[in-house]
Amino acid sequence: MRVLPRIVSIVLLQLLMITAARSAGAAETKEAVDKLKALGQSAATSYGDGDFEKTKSQLQEAMALAKENGLGSNKVMAQIYILVGVVKINEQKDHEAGVRYFAKALDINPAAKVPPTMATKGVKAAFAKAEDVDPATLSDPGESEEAALAAKKPSKKEAAKDAAEAKAAAAEQDKQEKQEKQDKAAAAAEKKQAAEEKKQQEADRRQAEAERKQAEVERKRADAERKKTDAESKQLVDELAQAKVAESQLKADKDKLQKQATEAKAYAQQLEKERAAKDKQIADANAKIQQLEKEKADRDAKLGPAGAKIQQLEKEKAEKDKQIAALTASDKREREAKEKLEKEKPERERALAEAKARVAQLEKEKADRDKQIAALSASDKKERESREKLEKTMADVAARERERRNKELEDQKEKEKLAEGGELPGHIREPVTCDLPDEVTAGEDLYVHCVPQPGVGAKLLAFYYRSGGSALYNAVTLERSRKGWYVTTIPGGKVSGRLMHYYVEARDGKEKIAASNGKATSPNVITVRPPGLTKARGRK
Repeated sequence: MRVLPRIVSIVLLQLLMITAARSAGAAETKEAVDKLKALGQSAATSYGDGDFEKTKSQLQEAMALAKENGLGSNKVMAQIYILVGVVKINEQKDHEAGVRYFAKALDINPAAKVPPTMATKGVKAAFAKAEDVDPATLSDPGESEEAALAAKKPSKKEAAKDAAEAKAAAAEQDKQEKQEKQDKAAAAAEKKQAAEEKKQQEADRRQAEAERKQAEVERKRADAERKKTDAESKQLVDELAQAKVAESQLKADKDKLQKQATEAKAYAQQLEKERAAKDKQIADANAKIQQLEKEKADRDAKLGPAGAKIQQLEKEKAEKDKQIAALTASDKREREAKEKLEKEKPERERALAEAKARVAQLEKEKADRDKQIAALSASDKKERESREKLEKTMADVAARERERRNKELEDQKEKEKLAEGGELPGHIREPVTCDLPDEVTAGEDLYVHCVPQPGVGAKLLAFYYRSGGSALYNAVTLERSRKGWYVTTIPGGKVSGRLMHYYVEARDGKEKIAASNGKATSPNVITVRPPGLTKARGRK
């Protein structure tokens, strides 16, 4: 009759041993999962810093640890496989291996996704292809690698189990009789617990299936939004490039117009100076003309009596000649009078010659004055033509200046439009979503657009950025735009180097971090290409 209780005791002891081993195994599994998470985060950070050898080493260590602890299907491994696929495609150029790793990651966790900083065109294409791979046909993509890296080591789980079995066997003889009732109760409790665990596992399986279906719907929706966002981003980049070209052309035109305006102003000043000198000359000439006119009037006034005197002298000469002729036959007195008249005749002729010479001089001076007046009139006409030409030049300069100002206003409006961003997406996928390009050109302004999910409770967003070669981050607070984006503009002078690192923190009303996109030790990365280089070069 004591055989049955003994058998029951042995069964209960075995169940207790199994429970203890399971508890020990759960603790070890949690430790292994935490280590996998740490390795995955460290590998992502190393990749962001460009240390690809360290990245591969950490990923290999993670796969070996997962295989050693039976965690190949754990959700943590989904992100590990995503990183391995990125390295295969971007660094080793093994597209097919990358697709297999992406497919295995999606088989483990359909909601898995590639980090935005690693999503190159090749990675996006491989990830899209992996979504169409049938999980039933999927083999372990890294079986040979993992087998080589995870060489068989003594299992901690098996060692714990052996120790528990040895301890239970040593205590079995001492406790068989004492613990019969307790063993029966424990067996019943274990049976009940096993039933509950089975029921819970079934519920977890159903919940996981529902989550997988929901994740599939979300993934398809996210793909549609991502394609839409990529198209909008490409259009924005093209528009921004066109705006930069137009701005450069406008700047060149502005410089040219400024130079022309400067030259025109200098020319206008020179013309004004010449005009003042000519006005002074004209005033002097007018004054001189008035003086000459006055002198002419005076000479004419003087010439009038001289002419009358000449006529009088000629008349007297004729009379004297007549008298001389009449007195030819007169007596000596008359001859003396004739001699006197003959003596006076040269004096009268000399006075007449002087009067004629004076009249000729006045005529010559009048001709000179007429010539000067004609020259001054021609100079005044030339001055008027120069003034009209100057006024036309100034009008052209003013028109060009107005055109330049209008162009500047249009460019300013275009920049404000780019800074404000497009419409907010209908579904915000991450706690903090940012719309930034994968590549930017050095020296060009970078327009930042971020938005938190409604449930985050963000009161402000802080944007941290640095060049790839800098150790310190620059910080700027984002401002809310009319469309709902949190925006800022990074000046082109701050966009330099080969890489730009950034992350965003959303803070609540108590200045505590409510959500983030990246962090200081694992920032997002933007490739910075040299000016004039339009095609992105592959990572070296």
